[in-house]
Amino acid sequence: MNEIHITISEVSEEKCGELLRQLEDAVQDYRPRPKITVSEPALWLSSKKGYHRLYYSRCYYIETDNRHLIFHCEDEVIRWTGKISDILKKLPKHLFFRCNNSYIVNLKYIHDIKPEGDRYNIRLTSGEIIPLSRSRYQECRANLELLASSDI
Repeated sequence: MNEIHITISEVSEEKCGELLRQLEDAVQDYRPRPKITVSEPALWLSSKKGYHRLYYSRCYYIETDNRHLIFHCEDEVIRWTGKISDILKKLPKHLFFRCNNSYIVNLKYIHDIKPEGDRYNIRLTSGEIIPLSRSRYQECRANLELLASSDI
């Protein structure tokens, strides 16, 4: 969010108009961040550098990069050392799905699944494309249907 600094003094009519336009723009662009409650489900990630709370509702997907996991979240990207199989055990199974050897996706952020050649791609609500292995396609659809029926 842009900050607007106003000094109280004599302000010319021209300057006053400019300040009002800046204020109107700032008000139009303002989007409050969703409030996080203490009871919101999360996972604590620990490392030598400290701890980080990963809120499930804000995590779009997780990818591997050698021995690191990269958590792609709503307003940040978290890099953490670990194995994808270990983190999958800690995540809620009804919400996260391992779509191939390198990615775990949050089912709530799947926009659609489209075939492409001999494989499938998951398009997230953020517009990002995640490859879905053919062998996991049916399981992914079943998990999405289960999630949809439980959200009603």
